Amino acid sequence: MNRVIGDSAPIRTGFFPSVSLFHGSTRLVWAVIGLGVILRLMQYLCDRSLWFDESLLALNIIDRSFTGLLHPLDYDQGAPIGFLMLEKLAIQVLGNSEYTLRLFPLLSGVGSVWLFYGVASRCLTPKAMPIALGLFAISAPLIYYSSEVKQYASDVAIVLALYLATIHMLSNRLTILRAVLFGSVGSLAIWFSHPAVFVLTGIGMSLTLLFLNRSERIKVGQLLIIALLWALSFTLCYFVSLRYLLTHKGLLDYWSDSFMPLPPKSLSDVKLLAFISFEIFKFPVGLALPGIAMLTFVIGGIAIYREHGNKFFLLTLPITVTLLASSLRKYPFGGRLLLFIVPYLLIFIAAGAERIREQTRRHCPLIGMMTLALLFLHPAFHAIYDLFNPSKPEDIKLVLNYLGEHKHDGDVLYLHHGAIPAFHYYAKRTGSVGLPHIAGAALTSNRRSYREDLEKLIGNTRVWLLTSHKSGDDQAFFLHELDGVGTRLEAFQGTGAAVYLYDLSEAAMPLVCRCR
Repeated sequence: MNRVIGDSAPIRTGFFPSVSLFHGSTRLVWAVIGLGVILRLMQYLCDRSLWFDESLLALNIIDRSFTGLLHPLDYDQGAPIGFLMLEKLAIQVLGNSEYTLRLFPLLSGVGSVWLFYGVASRCLTPKAMPIALGLFAISAPLIYYSSEVKQYASDVAIVLALYLATIHMLSNRLTILRAVLFGSVGSLAIWFSHPAVFVLTGIGMSLTLLFLNRSERIKVGQLLIIALLWALSFTLCYFVSLRYLLTHKGLLDYWSDSFMPLPPKSLSDVKLLAFISFEIFKFPVGLALPGIAMLTFVIGGIAIYREHGNKFFLLTLPITVTLLASSLRKYPFGGRLLLFIVPYLLIFIAAGAERIREQTRRHCPLIGMMTLALLFLHPAFHAIYDLFNPSKPEDIKLVLNYLGEHKHDGDVLYLHHGAIPAFHYYAKRTGSVGLPHIAGAALTSNRRSYREDLEKLIGNTRVWLLTSHKSGDDQAFFLHELDGVGTRLEAFQGTGAAVYLYDLSEAAMPLVCRCR
């Protein structure tokens, strides 16, 4: 038996939808889900090096005890306590490795494909659902973050699970016991996902509107029980963890350009709003043509609002709450921190694309076909390429292996500041440990600090320079300076990382330097 959620759309009572809901062959369902899983597994199995941010968080997880993870993290890092505890437990049980650290994000990413299918099946028509599921399966950001030592993939999984739990609750008679269970699920989610707070607030607001519209005051009272559990959990989490993040100067400065200027007070604010709105469809959604994405998003939003108003609010209010938090400078509205809203955006985009196809199929079917082609072309090409060439943004492990194999006794190592965290994570495993090293200055705008570092190296016969993480301009500066005072003996470059060996002894200096 089906029940109704405040409109004419029937909702299945089961927690997961039957594949018979899917338009066309059930083989297509499993093919798309399977593709999404394979793409995430291939990215995980490539065993890429930890990049800068991953290394910083990994060092916190490895070096601290379980109770130590309850305190503010070092290196300007922040992550949900539940996520940190699971990561710590994983390395305690399975050992310290990239595979272990990325296991929970992988499980979250793989599970998200199935969870998204469950949500999309209840929010879209059978013809629009394959569009949403296909875009979700091949989204490059969703694939990449499914194997990164960060909480962004688990944010997506938790948000989708909360939506399915909400729909399941609405599909059954709301009792005190179910209210407590639903409240407990949300309370737990707060400890595992920072944006879960915004999602739960949006869900609570949409349910309140729904029950008031139906004049179901008893359910509003039961909803208060749920809200009380969420509020108590958030309050405890705030005093244990969140209050430090909300006042962390380093994080606030880093994300300063991502706080939404609402309401806009100048033309520059309007331009910033427009820019951020379009850029979101590029990243983190992963669509190369933001104009097409924006158009289908708006059309889809209008269509869902007209047909199923309560679903519209259930999907949009969490985004609205996030925007409000951003305007108060409590949460950045941009980049990877918005990965959790990608499912909402893809649902609206799919609804819009299907509406365009439906409205134009009689007189000009080419329009609908081109809309779908423009949405899928770049993500599909990117997914095929990454299937055989998984992304490795900073392959510092390969470079450190080379260093470990070619180092000599008496060598000195200079670390560009972008290479420091990964070096400390990999040093023992790659054989580069034991080298006397100088940690480079982090003031990239102050060349004087770099020159002072390099002066400490003068006179050594074998000096290694290790660079990584956005080191392009710095690397060019270092090489120019070192080429001017010594002789380059070796060089080895990987993706996003490199190592150079110099002779900086007086005998190796150019004559002009020795005569100064």
